[in-house]
Amino acid sequence: MCLRGGARTIDGMRGRGKPVAICVGALGLAVLATATWFSWPHLRFWWLFEPLGPNAQGFPEYRHRQTGIVFVSLPGGKFWMGAQKMDPKGQNYDPEAQPNEGPVHEVTLSPFLIAKHEVTQGQWQRVMGTIPSQFEGADLPAESVCWEECREFCRRAGLEFPTEAQWEYACRGGTSACYAETVKLEDMAWFVENSRDTTHPVGQKAGNGFGLHDMHGNVWEWCEDAFNEGFYRTPEAAELDPVFTSGSDDRRVLRGGAFYLHRVSLRCASRCELPYSRAHFIGFRVVASPPP
Repeated sequence: MCLRGGARTIDGMRGRGKPVAICVGALGLAVLATATWFSWPHLRFWWLFEPLGPNAQGFPEYRHRQTGIVFVSLPGGKFWMGAQKMDPKGQNYDPEAQPNEGPVHEVTLSPFLIAKHEVTQGQWQRVMGTIPSQFEGADLPAESVCWEECREFCRRAGLEFPTEAQWEYACRGGTSACYAETVKLEDMAWFVENSRDTTHPVGQKAGNGFGLHDMHGNVWEWCEDAFNEGFYRTPEAAELDPVFTSGSDDRRVLRGGAFYLHRVSLRCASRCELPYSRAHFIGFRVVASPPP
């Protein structure tokens, strides 16, 4: 009788233990799910990017695992965008400034990652499976690529075009000069004086103050913005992370100049606009969100 009574007691305890175990398990799953939800941005970033440590200029670098593109992490903040030639003592004075490069205005940017180099043909082929360029070479910039094709590259790789503001901030490398010269322009850029009328492998010239290469010359670079000559005069141009995408036509902004041009077209504030064209002097670089 005692044994049978003890057995019934143990069975009862087991019966009551099952709901407790289920509740504890459910609570554990809920805690795990909550932790995963809040840490997902961090997990996703480290899944997509490999940390490489700081560059020579002290800015963190990351390698995009899918494409192999190396990115530099920039802190953002305030900078003066555009150029003017009316006041030699004024902000961003540039004797070659054009009307569509003004007025000079203060812009605030959030932190972002930007590619250390222009997208190469090897990286393009890895994502798109083609080699569209006129000057062929794995380390040469991908050129003869129109804006929409580059947009598709970005979509497949989970990346973006830089906005005009991001591009100019990155190009200036912390300066307000006409060119972000850490050395002579000839040592930073491929242009008509030294290019021999062709593109060159990315990264051969000296970098700017952020450690970015070929921001001046080699190939023009597509931006996210639709072209608007008067955008800098609008209130939207002074908002956080400004971008103009509501153009009624298909003209997009190009920045940086190219191998066949004179130095005046390589200035930090220089703007060019074209339809969704493809040409052997047009390429691009990409941006991404920084670590959470």
